[in-house]
Amino acid sequence: MSLDPHSDTHTFGPEDGAQQPVDPKLREAQELEARMRRALATKEDPLHDDESTSERLRRLASEGARSAESADEAPSQP
Repeated sequence: MSLDPHSDTHTFGPEDGAQQPVDPKLREAQELEARMRRALATKEDPLHDDESTSERLRRLASEGARSAESADEAPSQP
């Protein structure tokens, strides 16, 4: 079996179930990639009318911030 010389065997793949890397630059790049993947239109999740990918990124970020705020405000029950 040959090994692809261009593959990076030390990177983290979310599907691997492994821990995220400790290097902050690598982690930041992977978080950006994850946000971009969520923003891309798919058949199951198309763009809204007259919405660009950058507008969708902003909308997803604001929705994520709102859900994080509501999670912080929700009282935790034992």
